[in-house]
Parts: sequence; C-alpha cells; structure tokens
Amino acid sequence: MKGFFGAARMLALAAFLSASLLAGVAEATVQTIEATGVYIMGDNDSPKIARDAARQEAMRSAVEQAGVYVESYSKTQNMELTEDEVRTISGAVIKVTKEEAIPELKGTTLKYTVNLTAEVDTDTIHLQEMVEKKTELEKLQQERDALKKQNEELLEKYEKAQGKEKQQIGTQLEASYDQAKIFDETVSEIQRGAFPKAIQTIGPVIDDRDASGNPLAYAHYLRGRAYYGMNRMSEALDDFNAAERTTHDDTYPVWRSKQYRGLIYYDWHRYDDAIAELEAAYAASGRQDEAIRDDLIKARQAAERAKRQQEHPAEPAPAPAPSGNPGGQKGVDWTKVITDIIIHSIDKG
Repeated sequence: MKGFFGAARMLALAAFLSASLLAGVAEATVQTIEATGVYIMGDNDSPKIARDAARQEAMRSAVEQAGVYVESYSKTQNMELTEDEVRTISGAVIKVTKEEAIPELKGTTLKYTVNLTAEVDTDTIHLQEMVEKKTELEKLQQERDALKKQNEELLEKYEKAQGKEKQQIGTQLEASYDQAKIFDETVSEIQRGAFPKAIQTIGPVIDDRDASGNPLAYAHYLRGRAYYGMNRMSEALDDFNAAERTTHDDTYPVWRSKQYRGLIYYDWHRYDDAIAELEAAYAASGRQDEAIRDDLIKARQAAERAKRQQEHPAEPAPAPAPSGNPGGQKGVDWTKVITDIIIHSIDKG
C-alpha cells in the first residue's frame, strides 16, 4: 500500500493492533480516529475559509487513518484489497462524530486548527458486498474527489488574489465549502447504503428557497440516487427530472441523471426512452463509461426483441403429436400400415 498513507500510518496501525489484541482480531469493533488540520491565514483572509480549509485537511488525514483500519480488517476476513479499493471503502465508512475549530493568534499571524474525532465501525463494513459494488462506489468516490479538487483549486486562486477579486472568490469559496460538506456527507451515506439518511441530509438544500443553479440541480440528482437505491423509482425519476430542468453547467456531474433515467425506463420496458437517455449519458461521459455503454447495448437488444415480437406475434403452439406420429409429422401413418400388414398376414394364414 505504498504512496497512499501519510505520516499517520504507523500510529493508526499501532492503535488498530492494540485494539485488536484487546477485542480479538477477528471480532468487529469501532475504531476511533483523531485527526488535525491547520490553516495559517494570510492578509485579508476570511476566518470561515481558514476554518473550512483546515477541516478539509483534517478529513484527508482521517481518511488515511481509516484506510489503515480497513486494510488491516480486510486481512482478518482473508481478503486482499487494492490500494484504490481501500481508499474507496475507507472514504465510505468513516463517520465524523465530533469537530472542534480553534483560532489562535501568534503575533500578527492567525492560525486555525480543526480537530476531528471520527469512527470506523468495522461491524458495518461488508467487504465482499462493497467489492462487488466496486464500480458504483468508485464513481461516487470520484464525485467526492472532484468536489474536493474544485475547492482546492478555488482556494489556490483565493490565496493569490488581491482586493476586490479576493472578496469575490472568497464569497464563492465560502458558499462552496458549505455546500461541499453537505454533498460529501450525502454521497458518503449513499456509498454506505444509508439511503434514508442521505435523503435527510440533502433535504435542506432542496428546501432552501434561495437555492438555485448548480447546487440545487446536484442536490436533486443526489436525492434521486438515494431514492433509486431504495427502489422508489417514481420518486427517483421526479428528482432526476428536476435536476435536468434546473439550470446548471458541468460543475457537478448532474448529467448522470440521464444514466439513471435510462435505467429506470429500461426496467419499465420503455426501451426507446432508455436508449435516448443512455446515449445522452454516454456522450456526456466522453464515451468513456463502460457501464453506460454496456447498459446501452442491452437496451438496444431489448428494443430489437420487442420490435420482433410486435412484428411476428407468437403463433399458437402446435397440437401434441398423436401417438405413433412423433413430432406431428405429416405423411405415412405407420400405425395404420403395421395394422394392415398384421391383418393381411392373419387373412393369408
């Protein structure tokens, strides 16, 4: 697992081994993680941005430590996970239970420190099931990573900006951090299969009368994903439709609403609609998403079968062949022939 874990690796591993000795290695248990993030404010920096940036750093450290626990726990289950699988699963199962932000002034420098307490409940980790859903989990993790990257890039611009531009970027970054925290929690809950909790978490964004544009579209998409996971297809479709109707750009992967609308239409045997949605989703993915491509192929095949059935309705099954006439073949009635031979032989005798 080279290159993934930071300086906290050995400390987390030692903590895990100690807990394992006390609780039994094979016994599932709750692992507690302590993580810290720091941000040093520059001139005219926003305290809120400093706090949120420190929190994001603390979360990165917490996920690294969670990865050590997941990797160690997987070995007790006789499973060997790849680095990407460990990272994806650890990001899904970690839960923040306590958060503390501490501002500290040293001379003319203001520093923000955020301390997080998080848990990894190995009793809720179903490794085999998660690995089987690897593709879906990875897509969700990519969405989470993209949100973090956007904020990191925006933070870099903010740190370099001056004057009015800094204020404008700062306002945008503050809103982005607030939304990203809710979105990240929602996606994490969807990854864990905690769909009702995900609906509850994202609900305030949708219910906010001031919400609009990209955040509102993405919120509808995420709630649609949660409803889809609960097999509540009509409600999922309503949210996917709302996401598409809401004005948005490519900031968030709202285009995946098309993918899930296609899957719903496929299940409803609306194959032409499914093809249209899946084709649009595949194009939006840059024609790179193999799962969408495979679903599109299936939808086309199903549409062809349905068309053939309409053009050539099933004919009534042939009547069972009479005894002595296998397969109902027309022609010689061998029973009658044999009977005539026997009768003729009897007559000659």
